[in-house]
Amino acid sequence: MRPTLGLLQTIAKPALEHAQHFEKLPTVLQNFFQRYPPRQFHEYSDKPTLTTAPDANPFLPNKHPVTEKYHNPKYSMRRQSVLWKLAYQYGVQDCLPSLQNGKKFYEEKYEANEFMRGQLRPKGHRHEKNRAERKAKIQDAVEQADEKILKVKGNKYKRLLERKAKDVTTWI
Repeated sequence: MRPTLGLLQTIAKPALEHAQHFEKLPTVLQNFFQRYPPRQFHEYSDKPTLTTAPDANPFLPNKHPVTEKYHNPKYSMRRQSVLWKLAYQYGVQDCLPSLQNGKKFYEEKYEANEFMRGQLRPKGHRHEKNRAERKAKIQDAVEQADEKILKVKGNKYKRLLERKAKDVTTWI
């Protein structure tokens, strides 16, 4: 049984749309997606596997099956970040394989960040922590200053203060 022409058009139409979107991507991303198809079409491993494995992730170091040595990733950390940032600009970052070390960028990076206790509630320096107590102590000392001076200087100073207070009241 042969498919009808309408059915072929509905199947071919999304493929044309994808091709048009693919042409709008920068050549760096086009080359990457030609070599490593997007996640929707190909599944990539989240951990290192054999270099010959069909699901080998180009962003992770993979083990050679014969020599049992790890090969460096096909794309270095710098090239990974360049690819991811380009893909983010064009909205196709979800199509890339998972990055090495679980690297994150932009909002995703700061949403996952747990702030240290010192950033949320800074401890402060000693003079900052004792500021309220010190101000209260100074205020009490200012209020009791005349009494302390009277104890040291005696009655002569007391008479001087009374005279000053009398002069102030006469001016008002």
